[in-house]
Amino acid sequence: MKVLFCSDSMIVDGVTSFVFHLSTALKEAGHDVAVLGRWAGKGYQPRLRERGVTVIQCLSPTVGNFWFDRKAKEFSPDVIVTDSRRSFPLAARLKQITGAKVLTFFLDRLQKTDRKGRDLDSLIRFSDAWLCAEPPLLEELNRIKTPFPKFLFQRPLKGLITPTPLPGKDPFRVLCFGRISGYKSAGAWSILKEATRLKKNIPSLEIAFVGGGWRTVKFRLAALRANLAMKESFIRVLGTQTNPDKWFNWASLVCAGSTSAIEAVLAHRPVVALSAFWIGEITPDTLDKAFDFYFAERGGAFLVRDHPEVVVQEILNIYEKWDQENVEKSVTSVRKKVEPRFERKTAAGEFQRIVDVLSG
Repeated sequence: MKVLFCSDSMIVDGVTSFVFHLSTALKEAGHDVAVLGRWAGKGYQPRLRERGVTVIQCLSPTVGNFWFDRKAKEFSPDVIVTDSRRSFPLAARLKQITGAKVLTFFLDRLQKTDRKGRDLDSLIRFSDAWLCAEPPLLEELNRIKTPFPKFLFQRPLKGLITPTPLPGKDPFRVLCFGRISGYKSAGAWSILKEATRLKKNIPSLEIAFVGGGWRTVKFRLAALRANLAMKESFIRVLGTQTNPDKWFNWASLVCAGSTSAIEAVLAHRPVVALSAFWIGEITPDTLDKAFDFYFAERGGAFLVRDHPEVVVQEILNIYEKWDQENVEKSVTSVRKKVEPRFERKTAAGEFQRIVDVLSG
């Protein structure tokens, strides 16, 4: 089967990581896979090529162009995969050129449908199926009447991230992982603002911020001030990193939300789940809540911006109560419960089943 992914990849975010996860899983299963989009700057292109996925890219002021049309027609896909937002107008355009079926993946709730080409009517008219990874999202989509089926399809994450042994308590290394944007980085910002207090309470503390975004410069300036105040470079703001394995291996504790938090769990690290919302430390007791709110992406106890002090206090509590054996047991238990939800080996078979259903 020939599968073409549309990826309006001006930035590294949840959409581009989803494209990487699924496209490489399908390629590993023997399918002919290509990713097409107006890639710009640092992205997943090298990792896609390393895994045998064809990358079709160019700079373009518009989502689609005649060169993309020609390349898509030459590739002649059986299926086009797109997200429901930025890339969808491109997929709709290429469907008319290639005649391929369009599988539209919802990574978020239905939103921004006032944008031309991304309105609900277009999402229905140009799609042949809707997919999403979260049962609550599927319930919402099922309330919309469509002439085609909708499917639950979990992200194939397991196997891309290798779990490594948990480090000891000291040095205590905190990894803040995720895009540095206004919506997602309230927790990371509260850590940075209180970094000197954290350092005074945890002398071995090191902090790394991994993820790009428009607030990166602000974070770097704040990190510089904190490092000068403590006369030690204990904070790094690293920007976009397309392969987080090195930093998971480095970390004692990961603060993240959404898919980034899941990746940290699969890497065998304790996780504080936070994005715009707050869940706190992921333990066997809080795991069900984490899934209900997609690891603080869709909701939680409260908005982090309204209670920024809880983030720093959670980190201090985890450090103070750290017992290597107990932390190891908790991390292992959480990882074992999460892994079955994100199987990689079965992804291609499930994808083929969906295509077979659409083909009658």
